[in-house]
Amino acid sequence: MKKIMFFGVMLSVFFTGCANLSTILSEDANATYNFRKTRWGFTQERVELTEQGNRIHFRQRDVLIYKSSIAGVPALLVYTFKDNKLRTAGYVTQKPLKAAENITKHSQEVLGPPTSVLADGMMWKTLNSIIYSHSYTSHVTVGSSTYRNTTGGVLSHLPLNLPKGSPGNITRSDGVWSYIDRAFYNELQEMNYPLGELSFYEKLLFGIVQRRGVSVFGMEGGRSVTIPNQ
Repeated sequence: MKKIMFFGVMLSVFFTGCANLSTILSEDANATYNFRKTRWGFTQERVELTEQGNRIHFRQRDVLIYKSSIAGVPALLVYTFKDNKLRTAGYVTQKPLKAAENITKHSQEVLGPPTSVLADGMMWKTLNSIIYSHSYTSHVTVGSSTYRNTTGGVLSHLPLNLPKGSPGNITRSDGVWSYIDRAFYNELQEMNYPLGELSFYEKLLFGIVQRRGVSVFGMEGGRSVTIPNQ
């Protein structure tokens, strides 16, 4: 008799869980989302449900990260939370890449002209979100080739259109495309933008923190010198 009762309880829990999952999926099927298939205020567990099938790269109480890509650029897909409520999300590059600026190009193609052009990036304002996109040079390798472009040699009297940089220089960039809960953004405005309120990944998504750029100079004998950019 006890076994039958226990089995009945387990079935009840199972079907209740299925009903809850079915309700969530039904709601999401007809929802208007703020970022991907999520809305502001989602719990971490709810976000994981929308990203099921994607392997979690990093997780803490206030952040959930997946390895992903956007516009053909490898990037981290980041969700951040406060009190288990989603408040920012977006894409950030994990390392300097040659094509990171494709992220900002793609954001313009998707969103159209920005609401504001900032000193460091672009910003769009919607009813529920603040959207930010930016790419910047973060790694320059100088002298990686035996050869370099000159002013033109025997053709110096002609108006040459030499490629930007030279074969000896390789430039890599970082990029970010982020979405911020507008209610949270408005709260920060009222609090005069306290940085202590933001986690590290939120500072990345806000564009407050950027990778410190470096220049790597090739030397004779295969040696190299790395100098941080100011």
